[in-house]
Amino acid sequence: MQKCSQANKAGMNKKLSILRATRRIVPMVLRAVPFAAVVHALIALAWGISIGIIAPVSSRLYDALALLAIGEAQLRDVYIIAAVVTGILLFREFMNAVHAFSVRSVLYDKIRGPLSRVIHKKIKTLPAAAFEDKDTLDDIEKAGQGKDGALGMYLTLNDVLFLHGTFFVVMGIFLWSIQPILIITLVLIFVPVFFSQMVEAKLMSDLEAESAPIRRKNAHYEHCIIGTDTMKETRLFGGFFFFKNLFTTSLNLLAKKEWDTQKKITKINLLLNFVKAAGWVGILVLLFHSLMSGNITVGAFAAVFASIDTMFGFMENVMDNIRWGVTNNLGRINNFLNLLDYPTPAKSTAVPDFEEGIQLENVTFYYPKAENPAVSNVTLKIPHGETLALVGENGSGKTTLVKLLCGLYKPDDGSVMVGGIDSADTTNDALFAKTSAAFQVGQRYIFSLKENVCISEYKSEHDPLPAMRDADVNYDDTATFPQGIETILTRDYEGVELSGGQWQRVTTARGLYRHHEFIVLDEPTAAIDPLEETRIYKRFAELTQNKTAILVTHRLGSTKIADRIAVMDGGKIVEIGTHDTLLALNGKYAEMWAAQADSYA
Repeated sequence: MQKCSQANKAGMNKKLSILRATRRIVPMVLRAVPFAAVVHALIALAWGISIGIIAPVSSRLYDALALLAIGEAQLRDVYIIAAVVTGILLFREFMNAVHAFSVRSVLYDKIRGPLSRVIHKKIKTLPAAAFEDKDTLDDIEKAGQGKDGALGMYLTLNDVLFLHGTFFVVMGIFLWSIQPILIITLVLIFVPVFFSQMVEAKLMSDLEAESAPIRRKNAHYEHCIIGTDTMKETRLFGGFFFFKNLFTTSLNLLAKKEWDTQKKITKINLLLNFVKAAGWVGILVLLFHSLMSGNITVGAFAAVFASIDTMFGFMENVMDNIRWGVTNNLGRINNFLNLLDYPTPAKSTAVPDFEEGIQLENVTFYYPKAENPAVSNVTLKIPHGETLALVGENGSGKTTLVKLLCGLYKPDDGSVMVGGIDSADTTNDALFAKTSAAFQVGQRYIFSLKENVCISEYKSEHDPLPAMRDADVNYDDTATFPQGIETILTRDYEGVELSGGQWQRVTTARGLYRHHEFIVLDEPTAAIDPLEETRIYKRFAELTQNKTAILVTHRLGSTKIADRIAVMDGGKIVEIGTHDTLLALNGKYAEMWAAQADSYA
């Protein structure tokens, strides 16, 4: 039962860590945009070096100035070093601008596109029944958001490694070169910043967990007050002040929780700032002791002292980036990777040969999370060239069976052989290569009439007008289509809006236009009057000569064009035969026929 749904969830419970996310995301980006990724890494590397090298070069400048003051150096030497410092500063600012440009205008878009394509490629492999599952739809939506989280994680890790990492490596080498003990400086900077960021992250995470349900209620109350679909009832029944009080109460509760959290963060940060100040004093003591011992020069003392703020700022930036770009994004990234972990079974690319007809053997199908099957133990053989009508009351399983016959849905039990090929083992592209359809609720594209029809086979150049005529689309009616077949079918772009019946004719024309050997008409004329429907179906019968066709209709008068009629009830085929045969049985079909005849009378 529900094999498809369960298979899709395989591997969804893996615990995501930063290491696992990095192993998945980084190779994905490098494969997608290797050149752009390498260039961006080099830019970050160059920027990190230019920031880090300021300290050792400044040390040389300060020493040169000190020697100049006592007459042991020449002014020319000071000018040369000053020019080098100036050049490095200019290069640093240049790399800052290049880095920002490469992230915002180049790398972000270059990575975002391939990650979107990864999602689309995975969605394409999902069975159609998966889109009936709310959890799957949620996973797809979350994956779209997680894609941006994955992108943010990659950019963050790239900068932490190549920008911030390079800076601290350069500073570490400089500190070691002038006095190895000064490496402790980096530890004294790291500890207070690390704990400050971790505590704030924990408190903000707790705040978000407590605030999320309150925020949703608050948004609902606000919608009840100003929402276009709720405002009329709210005013009519005098509910404004009721919702206003709920809105104000929830808003105050949110504000109180945020205020309490910020007070805790402020108190903890105040304490950690004392630790940070103690670390600063410790660094100063180390520097002063090294200077007095003659282990470092005055220039080195000044350069390191001047760099302390930069090092603290960089360390805070590193922790903040990791928190917001990686840690806080892990949930979103997990959603992205979860969708990619949906299984993709190997599929055949063989195209069905409809000369072999369509055969169902003991087919059962459950919608996701449904306890009862929509189609139960159905066995049916449709030979090549036959037109089969499916009839039955609402909920009898007609549309579900049609989607199984097309291969849109895969059976949970039994097999569907479409043109000699098992639908469960074939790619959708191959399975649908010679199939067309027109459904009761067809897609309404914001295109011209011609494009709405031709999109079913957009690479073809054959004339769409015959298909429109066959579907009774009055494209010459200038009152309905002012620009003929070039009329845009929406008012949003200075076009026209069609009625439900007109749209059904357009979607029927779309199905007829597509080259096919197997076609399904699933109540595509439900919004069209019976007389016009009869004309369309008669033409449909002519067009489907020597082709396999399925006709689903609730108007039994249209079934006379079919070679056979299958009657469905409770997910099963309870009767099958010609119109006259089924009337003679005096069963379900005869009962439905009599009921409709009475209503027409």
